[in-house]
Amino acid sequence: MKKLVSIFAAVVIAAVLSTDADARRFGIKAGINVTDLDVESVEAVGALGYQAGLSWQFDLPLGFAIQPDILYHVNATKLDAVSEQLSFGYVKVPVNIQWGLRLADRKIRVFGQASPFVSYAVTMKGTTDNIPTWDDMNRFSYGAGLGGGIQLGFLQLTAEYNWAFGNSLKDKTTDELFNKGNFSGYTVSLAFMFGGKRK
Repeated sequence: MKKLVSIFAAVVIAAVLSTDADARRFGIKAGINVTDLDVESVEAVGALGYQAGLSWQFDLPLGFAIQPDILYHVNATKLDAVSEQLSFGYVKVPVNIQWGLRLADRKIRVFGQASPFVSYAVTMKGTTDNIPTWDDMNRFSYGAGLGGGIQLGFLQLTAEYNWAFGNSLKDKTTDELFNKGNFSGYTVSLAFMFGGKRK
């Protein structure tokens, strides 16, 4: 995990150092997501969550851009064995690597993106006797997203699918309900980007 965080930090620092002030933008980002908890022993139904936070965008040569975010991201699901919705809130740091085309005198940008991320669970709601405690869970999570978007001036709309890797529970846990369970799902976000000049 430390090595992964170090790689993320190196990518962001490299982007900052390789771009000038006119190619940098700051944004406010929010969106909704529908997630499932991938478990083997019980049926999981998708539930609505949300995300909100800050974004930084750095233009790179050849149509590339890098856009790291810091988000509060809520994953939710409904399970047969639990009478209420279960949700986890994460501090999530994705690094969105974008490539696309600029149209209409460079005022419109259409792009695809890959988004490796790390996250840390900070809230849990819907806890019952059937749900593991924080002591049983791996609060650190990592994964990747794949999607695309369009940027119209200072407005940016993105949609992607996210996969979480690893295991939600620690190895010592024997709870069958969440064994090998990981959240995955769709996210649609809108960002307001400020500053910089389109080159």
